[in-house]
Amino acid sequence: MAAAEQRTNRHSAAPSTQVYWDSAAETYDHDFTETLIGQTRREAVWRKLDRSFHPGQRVLELNCGTGVDALHLAERGVRVIACDISRRMVELARERAGASRFDAVVDFRVLPTEQIAALSSEGPFDGVFSNFAGLNCVEDLGAVARDLQHLLRRGAPVLLCMLGRFVPWEIMWFLAHGRPRRAFERLGRGSVRPVDGGILRVRYPTVNQIARAFEPGFRLRRWTGLGVTVPPSYMEHWARRFPDVTRVFASADRGLGMLPILRSMADSVLLEFEHCGIVRAGA
Repeated sequence: MAAAEQRTNRHSAAPSTQVYWDSAAETYDHDFTETLIGQTRREAVWRKLDRSFHPGQRVLELNCGTGVDALHLAERGVRVIACDISRRMVELARERAGASRFDAVVDFRVLPTEQIAALSSEGPFDGVFSNFAGLNCVEDLGAVARDLQHLLRRGAPVLLCMLGRFVPWEIMWFLAHGRPRRAFERLGRGSVRPVDGGILRVRYPTVNQIARAFEPGFRLRRWTGLGVTVPPSYMEHWARRFPDVTRVFASADRGLGMLPILRSMADSVLLEFEHCGIVRAGA
């Protein structure tokens, strides 16, 4: 494991990104995982994961955070190699696994997404997934796709959950609070977060841009919107005030998130790709 954590490839990950997530790790579960809104988001993703990955398979997780998703799959008999750029996130994930009876099924690694080619000797994997905003912090999605081509078996599912681009909930919320720049942040070139020693860039590509970045090695089979009616996580106090309404919204999301226009208005999008096989340079 130590060797895999130290190896690097042609890509590099910004140190400030690691600093940001190391700091965020301390309150991540409180700020998102344990929130009502966070639970509705994660349950929606789990329904897709449970249909895509099966007992006995071995899958790769990118941006694993504190290990909640990896352990969910482990409970179902799926073996997971789970990676994250943040050493602190991985420490917390290992602690969570150690407190469970599934720690032998999950292997947590400190490994940035930009360096996943270091796992080439451990493939092929039966699939890969990344939940929530981790891939929004990656500069070159095309490079990630090219690395994944060599890590997955042909036909393997790839599930990527990323932040959406046009979110009416967010626009209305921040306009109502007198923050027009923040309201339309996702529609621009992305956001910049100050971090000790640098900045963290968060990008908001469209579904078409993501799909093109993964062509031709991966085919987009379908995509779903998560959070069409359920608001973003920073509105948790509202969700806690109206929990029954939030649950009704979450139930409605299951249908609305599949409709062509409405799914484009979701806080997050879940894209389901299929690996088409390795595409050689110049082919």
